[in-house]
Amino acid sequence: MHKSLRVILICLVVFSFAGCDQATKSLAKRDLQFSTPVTLIGGLIRLQYAENEGAFLNIGGNLPAVFRRLVAIVLTIIILGGFTLLLSFAQDFTLPRLISFSLLLAGSLGNMIDRMFHQGRVVDFLIVGTKTIHTGIFNVADLLITTSIVILFITEVFRRRAA
Repeated sequence: MHKSLRVILICLVVFSFAGCDQATKSLAKRDLQFSTPVTLIGGLIRLQYAENEGAFLNIGGNLPAVFRRLVAIVLTIIILGGFTLLLSFAQDFTLPRLISFSLLLAGSLGNMIDRMFHQGRVVDFLIVGTKTIHTGIFNVADLLITTSIVILFITEVFRRRAA
């Protein structure tokens, strides 16, 4: 894939999906923050507002706020910069890998924006499952990061089988 086309695709994926993440978080803050949880599809999906101070599933949430915020933002900037350079200059990226890393960037950017503008917190609002078996609370950025990892895993499995 030509470098300019690759950069356009990366930007399109990153900014559109990070924008979707921010839009859904804005709606969650507006419509769910002071309301009772909303259930959909017979309770399979629950919309419930929460603010996460830590990383994935609130890991590190008990660290001092200034340290937690600084580490989260600095690490995300390093990750964003590294993956942006990798995506921009790597010649052997397949389309699925390119999209996967772009989704990872979009999710990271979405959560970093939250941390920068919401006192180090990330807005979460989705829970999937039943009353007894369910996910932790998450957001679209988390879903993008998870989807990225799944795509990378699947493409790697197929690549190894083909080799």
